[in-house]
Amino acid sequence: LSIIGFFVLTAAGDRYFELSKNIEIFTTLFKEVNTYYVDDVDSQKLTEAAIKGMLEELDPHSVYIAAEQLKRVNEDFQGSFEGIGVEFDIISDTITIVSPISGGPSEKLGILAGDKIVKIDGQSAIKMTREDVPKKLRGQKGTKVTVTIVRAGNKNPMDFEIIRDKIPLYSVDASFMYNNDIGYIKVSRFAATTYDEFAK
Repeated sequence: LSIIGFFVLTAAGDRYFELSKNIEIFTTLFKEVNTYYVDDVDSQKLTEAAIKGMLEELDPHSVYIAAEQLKRVNEDFQGSFEGIGVEFDIISDTITIVSPISGGPSEKLGILAGDKIVKIDGQSAIKMTREDVPKKLRGQKGTKVTVTIVRAGNKNPMDFEIIRDKIPLYSVDASFMYNNDIGYIKVSRFAATTYDEFAK
């Protein structure tokens, strides 16, 4: 065994030992907390908090995605989702349509930017959290949801029965040529469809 090989193996062994020691410390502490803490402990919540804390020590781009969030993240990267086809914001505790997505079911029914959703399937949508809105509006293609909308200039609320559909999410927002010499392409996000959109 060469001297260089000896040092490489020794360094690798030291790292492995340190890693094992740190895992053992964490496991011991985790068991102690679960056994002796004065209140009941949510083990899964504690584990996720530990993972998040560990990744925060690395850089802003290293994050932990919980199982329930993974479906939403995958939809964003796949370049499509199934729902009613709107971009929204929560303004003064009310779901406000920023823009209906072009070609989506909401646009086809005449839902407009600025419309406010006050009920979903007859239940109040006021003070609904930003995270809960997609849970109510997204769903399988072909399923129905009824939204009650308040629109500026209209005295009475309006009900829209929307049949959910597949909604494309585009990566390339704009593309044009300047003086037939410089090409400009605006990519707003990265997804599975970005390369094909860019090439087109």
